[in-house]
Amino acid sequence: MSKKHSNQPHGTNDLVEKILLDKNEVFADVLNGFIFNGQQVIKPKMLANTNTLSYYKANGKIHSQDRDVAKLLTIGKKKVVISLVGIENQTRPDKNMPARVMNYDAAAYRYQLTKSKNLYPVLTLVVYYGKEAWNYSRNLLGSVNMKKLPEEMRPLISDYEIKAFYRISDLSAKELDKRFKSAFFCLAEYFIQINAGEEYHPSAKELSVEDIMLLLDMMNALSGTHAFDELIKELEKRDKNEVTTMTEVMPQFIQAKLDRAKKETTEEVTKEVTKEVTKETTEKVTKDYLLNILNTTNLTPDGAMDLLGIPEADRPMYKDLLKKK
Repeated sequence: MSKKHSNQPHGTNDLVEKILLDKNEVFADVLNGFIFNGQQVIKPKMLANTNTLSYYKANGKIHSQDRDVAKLLTIGKKKVVISLVGIENQTRPDKNMPARVMNYDAAAYRYQLTKSKNLYPVLTLVVYYGKEAWNYSRNLLGSVNMKKLPEEMRPLISDYEIKAFYRISDLSAKELDKRFKSAFFCLAEYFIQINAGEEYHPSAKELSVEDIMLLLDMMNALSGTHAFDELIKELEKRDKNEVTTMTEVMPQFIQAKLDRAKKETTEEVTKEVTKEVTKETTEKVTKDYLLNILNTTNLTPDGAMDLLGIPEADRPMYKDLLKKK
């Protein structure tokens, strides 16, 4: 069943990070970007939905395991299935990932055996968004303790390897632009920049409002924050078919962050620090967001201050602060 943008709380459910990639054009873009270096080999019309849930019995009980996203890859007018492809999103290294991927793939083959004697291949891509290095083995035997196993038996133990492993932060800006055409480009760009310790400065790639909302939902979910909640609420007021860019909507996000920072700072200061510290903190936050607006838009300093509603009396001070950046 195709998943749609819903009114459920944003960024609070694991389903959130699946919805964007469940769109055929985004799923195809991920395959084309990582596997075919940006060549448009896989077309959205070649993809068909499939069940992501499988079951197994352990300790006398039935358990379930759920892939993040999976599609059937088909060819021809008759939609002949040639592969099942799954995508698993990872924000942290997991030493058991090879075993998890093996279980997902084995479940897909097991299901095929109940339907037909002819099997089609199963491929699982692991997309890693995290900042830290993935220092765990991508092979099953790399995480299996065989020290006490007789030497003669070790070569006989079957291995399982994650061959389709992709780390977002390994991509350069030039590679990113070459490889991805959909909203996934913005998602990857976001994690590349924040993993490098930078402020997020989006490119002016055109997206529908619905895609931007799904993108922000996934950013919230994968980063484990609610950073984009205010912007999502604003975008929900627009026509989902409206086309815009992240660059266009970012000033709204900056304003929402500024308002929240001021509120949080004020509450904290009320409890712990003096009014002078509140003033200095507010000035620093305001200066940071002024710089962010100036770096991501074509606005003048006065235009940026108009956007943030900075009083005329305070503007000379902020212009001096900007000169000291």
